[in-house]
Amino acid sequence: MYIHIGADVSIPAHWIVGIFDLDRVTSASDTVAFLKRAEDENMLDWMTPDVPRSLIVTVDRIFLSPVSTATLRSRLRGKRANLKGHYE
Repeated sequence: MYIHIGADVSIPAHWIVGIFDLDRVTSASDTVAFLKRAEDENMLDWMTPDVPRSLIVTVDRIFLSPVSTATLRSRLRGKRANLKGHYE
């Protein structure tokens, strides 16, 4: 199943490693360094020209999304029933 993460972009749910509230995690210097490195390595994708609300870490990319973590979690939980036993 696919999860819509903003800006008309959907990604496979099984790619998602973690979803984080950007306001809560950007105060940590490790997170800032992580995002800087991802940007330097061209692995960071902005889904909004505005201030993003969530950080989505996948197996090979990082997305900054305008969609709240609560909404993304809700979308993901709705899809998890269909993913039971699905591993790649």
